[in-house]
Amino acid sequence: MGIFDFFKRNKKPKPATGKPSPEQVVFSDTVLDIIGPSVEKFGFLRHRVEVEEYFTRIIFRNGKLYIRISGTTFPTDYPYHYNIILGEGDSEDFYESDWNSIALWQLKNKIDSDADSIEFEFPYDDNVKISVSNANKELLQ
Repeated sequence: MGIFDFFKRNKKPKPATGKPSPEQVVFSDTVLDIIGPSVEKFGFLRHRVEVEEYFTRIIFRNGKLYIRISGTTFPTDYPYHYNIILGEGDSEDFYESDWNSIALWQLKNKIDSDADSIEFEFPYDDNVKISVSNANKELLQ
């Protein structure tokens, strides 16, 4: 058994922890309504949508390229946030996607060292549409 075989033995996906929370449902629906059509214009297709009690993961793919939108409200992940991640390769394997991708906020900081960007704050209530619309504008830029 090699050192990395330990990580490979639990390949079965874990079941969802419970029914999706209302804030995650609103967030995922808003992402699909606003960001979905924008990325589909560039040939990205909806690949996976996971909405759980504390977490949302939406993946769009175009060949080897992918865009992953993930948001968390898990109690230990405070402050709650979401990210838009751009990558190339396997979007399903954490170990590969960890090195083959970059978050939008990190890309903005690489392009402009004065940008001082951070993860998007997880939105609630009336702010969901505003926040996701602004994130969509940044993604398109």
